[in-house]
Amino acid sequence: MSTRLTDQAVSELPLAAARAELLEEIMSTALADRPDAQHDEGPRRGRRWVATIAAAAAAAALVAVPSWLLSRDDPAPVFAGAPAHDWVVLDAPGWDVTYISDPLEGGSEVEWTNGEATLNVHLYPADLRDSYVEDRERIDYPRVDRGAPVELLGQPARMWHYSARDHTTIGAVDGTVYPEVRAEGMDEAAYVALLARLAWTDEAEFEFTLPEQFVTAGEADATIAAMLRGIRLAPGADVPSSGENDPYQLGADVARQVVCPWIVEFARAREAGDQRATVAAQKALAATRDWAFLNAMNDEGDYPEVVWEISADVNAGRVPPEYREGLGCE
Repeated sequence: MSTRLTDQAVSELPLAAARAELLEEIMSTALADRPDAQHDEGPRRGRRWVATIAAAAAAAALVAVPSWLLSRDDPAPVFAGAPAHDWVVLDAPGWDVTYISDPLEGGSEVEWTNGEATLNVHLYPADLRDSYVEDRERIDYPRVDRGAPVELLGQPARMWHYSARDHTTIGAVDGTVYPEVRAEGMDEAAYVALLARLAWTDEAEFEFTLPEQFVTAGEADATIAAMLRGIRLAPGADVPSSGENDPYQLGADVARQVVCPWIVEFARAREAGDQRATVAAQKALAATRDWAFLNAMNDEGDYPEVVWEISADVNAGRVPPEYREGLGCE
């Protein structure tokens, strides 16, 4: 679908190497081929149970309106231009995508990094704009700051500062979303210059800019199939699917869709006195210790530890009451 960064270029990205290795292992390791291993050690990290949180980009037909004024009494500005877009792209040397949220329910988030500096572009539902502007105007409460006028994505916008090196800007409504761009680790001049390097784009062009380790829409099915090789699904469970691009977030999303139904099945079987089904669920969850993609994720975050800790509880005959929150089960 797109021209990709070379392996050498990916290896030089300071914050992306772990994700590149993760995707490589996901695609190259068949779980059924992994040797058995002993797992005498407990979790290396404390409990930090985090659910996968996602949001999605949605765009609709645009409405042409007059230019807006920087007044609180004016309606949210609406971008009048040619068709609405789904994504924002950053064209600036040294900046690379390090996180993309899963498209869901009217918004999205993309993060770029350059050394210690970060830039986050959020697309929020248009009907939230007024409340977000009001909140930003009170960053220095009780002082009210209407924001400094700047330009964002070709339209008037307002900028505020959390500190000398932490800035945010809220832009005009585009279809059903509006952008907010926050950056940390740079002064105001560098931030404003970076705003000028942002542009609306569509999904195909956005994916064209992604580093090799990210999973595009066209790669998702094959990647998930490779992740699931050798893994048993709970009776009646759907085959996992995901819109996540980031390999770590994709792994957490797929693991959630496999593990949660097995826990439900374990609870059902235990309640019904079905010993065979109870043992089958315990064995399926014990096998998570050998899932290649979870092991590849473990150096980057705590989600695998959460899965293994809960699975150990199940194998001890109990289900932690907070497992839904810990795993993000629906």
